[in-house]
Amino acid sequence: MPRKWILALLFVVSLTVFLVILMPAAVLIERVPALRPGGAPLVLESPRGPWWNAQVNWRWQQHQGVLDWQLDWHGLTPGLNLAARTTRGDEARIKGWLGGSGQHDWSVEQLRLALPVALIAERIPQGNADGRVDATVMALAVSDGQIEEARATLQYSGGTVTWGNNGSATVPVLQGKVSMDSGVPTLVVTDPDNTLLLNARLEEGRFNLAVMRAWPQLLGVSKGGNADDVVFQMSQPFTLIGGRAK
Repeated sequence: MPRKWILALLFVVSLTVFLVILMPAAVLIERVPALRPGGAPLVLESPRGPWWNAQVNWRWQQHQGVLDWQLDWHGLTPGLNLAARTTRGDEARIKGWLGGSGQHDWSVEQLRLALPVALIAERIPQGNADGRVDATVMALAVSDGQIEEARATLQYSGGTVTWGNNGSATVPVLQGKVSMDSGVPTLVVTDPDNTLLLNARLEEGRFNLAVMRAWPQLLGVSKGGNADDVVFQMSQPFTLIGGRAK
C-alpha cells in the first residue's frame, strides 16, 4: 500500500477516534439551544470530560448545581445515566436513566427525585409549604408518541401548609402512586388512613384533576359532606415532550 494511503488511513482513524471517543463535552454544550424552564434561563457552563462521561455546572434563577452524565446502553437502546444536584440554595437531587431512539420513542428507568416542597410552593400565589417530596419513577415509556407505561411512587414528608393571609394547617405524610389504569396514566394521592385526597389522569391529550372533600377536611376548612365527594375538578390540554396520553 502506498505510503500516502497509509498516512491518509491513519488520519481518518485518528479523527474518528477523536470525534467518537475523545470529543470534549464542551462541543456538545455549545450546541445546546437556549433553555428557559419556568420562563427563566438555564445556564450551562464549565463542561469537563469527554462527551460520553462528563460534568457541567448549571445555574437557574437563584439555584446552581452540577449535572453528571455517562453513556449507558440498555440492550440495544442508547441512554444516559444522569445525576444532578444543587450546590447552592435548597438541596435537591435527581438521578436515573434516560434513553431512547428519538423524540417519540424514549423511556426513563429507576429515576429518583428529592426536593424541598418550597421550590414548587413558591410559584403558587399566596401559598407556601415546607417539607420534602421524594419520588421514584420505576418506569416511564413513550412509544410512537404515546405513553405506554408509567409506574412511580411519591411521598410528601409532611409539614406546614399556608395560604392567604392567615390560613395554615399541619399536613401528615402523604403517599402518591402513578400507574396505568385501562391504558391511561393515573395518579392517586392518599393520607395515612389510605383516604383518597385527589386523583389525576392523562387522557386524550388532557390533564384531568379531581380533588376530594377529604383534602379540605385535612386542612380543616371543610366540616361537612362525605370525604369522597368531588369538590374541585379541572381539565386542561397537556403535552408531554415526545408523547401524548392515549
